[in-house]
Amino acid sequence: MRVRDRLSHRGATCHDGHAIGLDLGATTVRAAILAVRMRDGVPHVVTERLGGLPLEPGIIINGVVANAPALTAALKELWKVFDLGCRNVVLGVANPQVQVRELQVPALDPEQQARALPFQARELLAMPLDQVVLDFAPLGPVDGEPHLVNGLLVASPREPVMTAVAAVEAAGLKVVRVDLSALAVLRSAAESGLAAEAVLDLGAHLTTIVVHQNGVPKLARTLTRGGDELTRKLAERLGIGLQEAEEAKIRDGLVGRGEVSTVLTELVAPLLTDIRSSLNYFRTGNAAARIEQVSLTGRAALLPGLAEALGAQVGAEVRVAEPGRLLEPPPKGKVVLDQRWATAMSVGLSIGAAA
Repeated sequence: MRVRDRLSHRGATCHDGHAIGLDLGATTVRAAILAVRMRDGVPHVVTERLGGLPLEPGIIINGVVANAPALTAALKELWKVFDLGCRNVVLGVANPQVQVRELQVPALDPEQQARALPFQARELLAMPLDQVVLDFAPLGPVDGEPHLVNGLLVASPREPVMTAVAAVEAAGLKVVRVDLSALAVLRSAAESGLAAEAVLDLGAHLTTIVVHQNGVPKLARTLTRGGDELTRKLAERLGIGLQEAEEAKIRDGLVGRGEVSTVLTELVAPLLTDIRSSLNYFRTGNAAARIEQVSLTGRAALLPGLAEALGAQVGAEVRVAEPGRLLEPPPKGKVVLDQRWATAMSVGLSIGAAA
């Protein structure tokens, strides 16, 4: 299937079996080239290259490409600087308008399922079907109903997806798969062995929330709040420049004793409230499930004191996850890893394609 018809499809690896996950962030574009190798029956993620370049403000806003030519130029530079080679990429989708719904569908082959999906989705979505791109992520058979499959219906507005795909392909790349960023974050940052966990990616513009039970995603949401909002409002409140505000935010966070921390504690409250509301929504529909842990990724997750403040709000242990923990060094003679480019989005996108 073409990307135009569905959010994802097969054939997402390069000719050598590697997969490139492409994360289009508000401040940085990142790529991860990975391969999944089986060793004694256990999958191991082997890294070929990690790379990233900063983006000028305004190129991507709230997950939507606002300046396509500038993004195309940045991607050309990224491939040149890091010598990424293969041009097949898996692209992540994250914007507040993406809708995710649980759905049971007949157990059909992928082609039949794709044709039937619009009819099954009609009653679940608030968006007109001619304005969305649909996908179905199967999660397993329905107990006692072998002819049915449990899964997630994913619907994204068509125009932002097509704009991003066009900008990427104008750089000489080929988008072979478009994946939901929330699922990518889950693959790379979730902790195994937990009955229920919330994984949060705290970016510059967006916060992605996904809750899973034993590895099965149950809730996926995207909030239009992130680290840049805190920096901008801190600068306004203190009457300082954006760079000075960013440095003060990183230095003092929520734990300092001065005005910066006092203001930041007030500014971060709406984000914490929105996160708590999302987790409470999950609890309402899953009364027997207790969220055992919250895992944080993204640059804003490193704000001093944020994990502790969030833990007090949601009543669960909060940790900062390290996406690079899943990655093995490349084979001898290959490029040395630069872990600052190992983000939950890019790594998770690659894992999903290579697995």
